[in-house]
Amino acid sequence: MVEVSPEDWVKGEDLAQVTLIEYSDFQCPACAAYYPLINQIKDDFGDNLKLVYRHFPLTSIHKNALVSAQAAEAAGLQGKFWEMHNALFEHQADWSELDDPTSKFIEYATNLELDIEKFANDLASDEVNQKVKDDLDSALDLKINATPTFFMNGKRITNPKNYDAFKSLIEKEINE
Repeated sequence: MVEVSPEDWVKGEDLAQVTLIEYSDFQCPACAAYYPLINQIKDDFGDNLKLVYRHFPLTSIHKNALVSAQAAEAAGLQGKFWEMHNALFEHQADWSELDDPTSKFIEYATNLELDIEKFANDLASDEVNQKVKDDLDSALDLKINATPTFFMNGKRITNPKNYDAFKSLIEKEINE
């Protein structure tokens, strides 16, 4: 059973009927494809759905997976995790193949009105590295080997093929 921890990035109410935990990689094309689906589901289910994001950077195939996770965490230290999360997925094509995407991440941080000096320092901080490592370790403990991987109310689910399939799973969970 996978549960929400105080260190998690959470969007939604504590008392939501359904908790969806996503292990994801900002450079993963499949994760980017699920991004609008997840947003639509959150909009449609509102307070009945709590979203949790956990990092699972697939560094063996995505060279910028780790630094993008660190960028989201660094933004999170200034209260803008979800905003950076959105920017990273929405602009994935702009940074994913760069040799060094840091300047792009600083551009996003600037657009989010973050303290850029703090953001740059936090990007490589032990605190940020540890948070990403903790998420990665939890994914490995759960024997996750692909992104995205979802858990609904603590149980691993097969990735829904489309919005209607996702909606149906959530409705079933709410009605149980």
